[in-house]
Amino acid sequence: MGLITSLIFAGPISALYGAKQEGGIRGSVGRVTDYFHEKGLSAKDLPAALIFHEVISVGFAAFTWTVCYGTQPSVHIAKPLAGLPGATKVAKAFDRALTFSDKKVAAMGWLKKVPVVRNASPRRLTISLAESLVFRGSVKPITFGVKLYLSYKFVVWGKNRMNSHRNAPACLSLALPP
Repeated sequence: MGLITSLIFAGPISALYGAKQEGGIRGSVGRVTDYFHEKGLSAKDLPAALIFHEVISVGFAAFTWTVCYGTQPSVHIAKPLAGLPGATKVAKAFDRALTFSDKKVAAMGWLKKVPVVRNASPRRLTISLAESLVFRGSVKPITFGVKLYLSYKFVVWGKNRMNSHRNAPACLSLALPP
């Protein structure tokens, strides 16, 4: 939403301050397009960048879920907080939520067919998923920018690799010597 808002409002606001470019969304889109063209990217590169961005996202999600399953960060965080007032109310609500999720996970027959999680504890899977979601949500401002940068570098690397193969001389191994 922030990108759309900035595209809509950046032109008129910059026009107020004396910018000579065309205002509104057309001017903003033109500036964004020019920026990507200066970096060597075009609309044709968008599918590869999006796919790479999503692959990084899925890999990071799986990694954090696995780490949270193994380390159980909420257990380590909850121990010092157990003595605080109101902790029992929170613990009761948390237990009710876990009981509800246990029923839902038990109804997922397909989960028992997945080799990776077949022997895993359903309750630990649920808690570790929640822990990983909280962690990934808290570091999203950092990871989103990193994933965009890595996607950009991947697309540029792919374009450079394709161009270097196109400019290479043809193989003449079948040519007979004179």
